[in-house]
Amino acid sequence: MSTPSPRPGELSLSPVYPFNQPGEPIKLYAGPIDGLSSTEVAGVVELTCGPRLSLDWKVEGGDFIDFAFRSDVSLVLHRQDGNMQLQGVPRDNDGGWSNGAVFGDADAPLKRIVAHWFNVPRLRGSVDLKQETSDGAYSWQGRARWRFETGGWKITLDVRPDHSDVWADFHGSQIYVMTHVMELCRADGSSFTAHQAEPVMSALHVGLSFALGQWVAPMLPVGLGEQGEILWEDWRSLHCDPAQRRGSAWWYEQETDSLEDFLARAIAEFVDPARRAALRLQMMFAITATVDRGFVEQRITSAAAGLEHIMWQNLVLSGKLTKQEYESRAWPAARLLRKALAEAKIPVDIPDDLLPTVDRYVKKRRSLYGENLDCPDVVTRMRNRIVHPKEDQAELYELEGLVTEVWLAARHYLTLLILNSVGYRGIYRDLRKISGWVGDVGTVPWS
Repeated sequence: MSTPSPRPGELSLSPVYPFNQPGEPIKLYAGPIDGLSSTEVAGVVELTCGPRLSLDWKVEGGDFIDFAFRSDVSLVLHRQDGNMQLQGVPRDNDGGWSNGAVFGDADAPLKRIVAHWFNVPRLRGSVDLKQETSDGAYSWQGRARWRFETGGWKITLDVRPDHSDVWADFHGSQIYVMTHVMELCRADGSSFTAHQAEPVMSALHVGLSFALGQWVAPMLPVGLGEQGEILWEDWRSLHCDPAQRRGSAWWYEQETDSLEDFLARAIAEFVDPARRAALRLQMMFAITATVDRGFVEQRITSAAAGLEHIMWQNLVLSGKLTKQEYESRAWPAARLLRKALAEAKIPVDIPDDLLPTVDRYVKKRRSLYGENLDCPDVVTRMRNRIVHPKEDQAELYELEGLVTEVWLAARHYLTLLILNSVGYRGIYRDLRKISGWVGDVGTVPWS
């Protein structure tokens, strides 16, 4: 029987470590391990994927195993591409855990890095993929590859073939699953090092998580040389949220052009170490403030911390205000936030269809006390009620739903200020909305 001719489509990327089922551990090593007893023992090292994400090792027995009473151990793994040393902490006589390790040479010349993404929804790609089956036939996935180039880098992301099945299975669960495989290489095919790629990997990790409003992660990156040999590898686990119901996000998952625009800008910012530190922290605050879990008051304080950070950057470091002006009584928090929003052309009005309780609160304060408040006034006032014990906390709860709407406004402001700071001008989903059609998006206000 002749092999059928493949129809147009690109061959899918192969993960270094096979796709797991939801919650199933990923085996990184199986074989002899030295360093645990006077003789080598058989064991495994695996990435545990539920109910927590951790790097664990286990042994199958041996003579005189006494590591359980040590505070730490050094495991020597005998791999085909060379011995690897992994620091670990015993848990019992059967094994323990590790904070991970980086193997190989971070300055070795690499041709590509293969990384494994966890807990990412299916992204709308632009390229069909084909996979060769054991009998020589092909199977296809429509638009399963997303690829873009920026700053001399080429990034290719392939979805796993059965993504729709595993995605349906794990919603609401405290588990992790490998959903995509990614290849990172230079657009011109030249060599690079893991050190040079690190800002790009970090920008993709934080940037995609910020876009999704929830932590996802590219883990277990493997650096490959000219002949496909492994020259570098990172077994450290990255911050990643479990596969639960996803919360709100400013980015709509079908708008990959907008995602490419944002990630290109984020990658360019992360190349600058000083700018990278600030932007990473701001996006971390925004992710914490966006996710629909935990106490609403906690989300408000996270958003407020992010707003304080970016206001200082946009007003003081940019030279619009002096340090003395920023810290003076003439510039209270509401006025500072209002100015930062005005500089970014972000409206401060209170839409009564999105923030009806805030609108009622403002009208009540105007009627009773003659106060003329806008949304920055309400956001900063309620933040103060939460964090300052001398303030009147009762005001927070005098109108049902007020705290929730303050949170919605705060995360809306913080996200927009971050997008503005990197020059993003694409599609945005209004984070003050908590219902409606998922694809109800518009352009950012300053565009």
